[in-house]
Amino acid sequence: MVDARGGAMRGCRHNGLRIIVPPRKCSAPTRVTCRLVKRHRLASMPPMVEGEGLAGRIIEVGPTGAQFLGPVIVEIPHFAALRGTERELVILRSETGENWREHHCDFTEEELNQILNGMDEKLDSPEELEKKRICRIITRDFPQYFAVVSRIKQDSHLIGPEGGVLSSTLVPQVQAVFPEGALTKKIRVGLQAQPIDIEVVRKILGNKATFSSIVTLEPRRRKFHKPITMTIPIPKSSNSDGTSGVYSGETPTLRLLCSITGGTTPAQWEDITGSTPLTFVNQCVSFTTNVSARFWLIDCRQVQESVSFGSQLYREIICVPYMAKFVIFAKTLDPIEARLRCFCMTDDKMDKTLEQQENFTEVARSRDVEVLEGKPIFADCFGNLVPLTKSGQHHAFSFFAFKENRLALFIKESDSDQDADDESERSDKKCKLNSCFVSHVIVLNLFFSNLGIYFHKSFRNGPNHLRHFAIHFSMVGVSVLRVPLDTYLVK
Repeated sequence: MVDARGGAMRGCRHNGLRIIVPPRKCSAPTRVTCRLVKRHRLASMPPMVEGEGLAGRIIEVGPTGAQFLGPVIVEIPHFAALRGTERELVILRSETGENWREHHCDFTEEELNQILNGMDEKLDSPEELEKKRICRIITRDFPQYFAVVSRIKQDSHLIGPEGGVLSSTLVPQVQAVFPEGALTKKIRVGLQAQPIDIEVVRKILGNKATFSSIVTLEPRRRKFHKPITMTIPIPKSSNSDGTSGVYSGETPTLRLLCSITGGTTPAQWEDITGSTPLTFVNQCVSFTTNVSARFWLIDCRQVQESVSFGSQLYREIICVPYMAKFVIFAKTLDPIEARLRCFCMTDDKMDKTLEQQENFTEVARSRDVEVLEGKPIFADCFGNLVPLTKSGQHHAFSFFAFKENRLALFIKESDSDQDADDESERSDKKCKLNSCFVSHVIVLNLFFSNLGIYFHKSFRNGPNHLRHFAIHFSMVGVSVLRVPLDTYLVK
C-alpha cells in the first residue's frame, strides 16, 4: 500500500525486481502489485521480428490504468547478452495484453535522484545496471503489462518531407540519405547495422566468402516517393584493397543481397546486384532503393552460391543471445554407476523440485555464459567415466530461454587409469573431421569414487595426474565463451 509518503517494494522470488513510488506521486492510498506472467495467460505475445527476443519474463503491474503525479520507477532483471553495444533493450507496454507498443519516458540520473527526495532507496548508475543486468523503466502510469525485448542496436530519427540523413552509431559508415520529397509525412525511421564476426564466418564457411554488416531500414516494405541512397562499407577481405577495380568485370565477386520480407516473416535473401548499380566511394558501396528492406554485401568468388552462403551464415548469427548457467545434479546408483541431470538455466530456481524428490544433489554450477536461443547444445563425455548410450547416440538438448532445458545422463566407471585430458585431445581431432564447427561453452570435470561424486575445477592444460570425468558442453556454428567453474564436493 502506497500513499503520499511514497514507498518501495522488492520481488521476493527474483533478485533485482523493484518498484519505487517517490513521495507525493500518489493522489490517494494505492495498492501497488507486480507479478511475473506466464505466456499462456496473455491474449497475444509481443510482436518480435528475427533477431529479437524477450530479455526477461513479462510482468503485470497494478492497478491497471493507475495515473501518478510524477515518474514512478520499475526495475526488472533481464538475461539478455548485449555484447557490448551490439544489442539494446527495448521496453514494450500493453494496456490489455492484445496490442503492444514501445514505451518512452526518459529522465536523467540526476533528475531521478531529485525526485526520490531523500528516500532510503538508492539508484544504481547505468553502468551498474548493465553489470547487474537490470532494466529500468520510468513511467507516469501503469499499463497492464511491461515486456523487455532484446534486439540489435537501432538508431532512429523522425524524418519528414524535407528529407534527412540517418547514420548508425555502431557502424558509422552505414548511412541512409533521404532526399526532399522521399516521404510525404513525418515518420520515425530506424536503421540497424549488425556487425559480422570474421571468425564466425571463417569457422562456418572457411575462406569462401566475406560479409559486410547486415543493414536494415525500418519500418520495412515501405515504398518511398523518391529513391533514397544507402551506404554500406565493403566486406573486409585479405585479398582486396577495397577499390572498385577489384569487383569489376562481367561477373563481379561483390554481390548485393536483399530481403524485403517484414514483420515476423523470416528473411528471404535475393541477389539484386544485376538490377542495382553500385558506386564505390572510400571503402564503401552506395546504391539507391525505392523500398525499405534488409541489405547485405557479400564478396564471393562462387557467385552462384552467394545467396546460399548468406542464408547459411544468417541462420547462425540471427539467433538471440542470452546469459545462462549450467547446473549438474547427480545421484549415485552403486559404487561404479551414477545418474546425472544437466540443466541450462536462465531465471530458473536452482533447487529443482523433481531432483530434490528423487534425492539428487547439485555437484556443479557454472558462471553465466552466453548461449543462443533455439540452438542445440551438445554434451560430449570423456575421461575414465563413460556415458551409457547406444552406438552412435549423441547427447544434446536445445536451449530456450525461460523454459526448463534438461538432459539426463547415466555414467559408469570404465578405466581408473585413463586421463580425461588424453580423451579431450582425441576429441579435438575428432571434431576437426566434422563438417560443422563446434566450439566449447563450458567444461565440467567430475570425480567418481566410492565416497560419492566429486567436482574439481581444472583446465585443458591442467595437472596430468587428475583422473576425472569431463563433460564438454558445446554449440554448433557460433563462437561462444568457455568459462571455469566453482569447486564442489559432494559426500
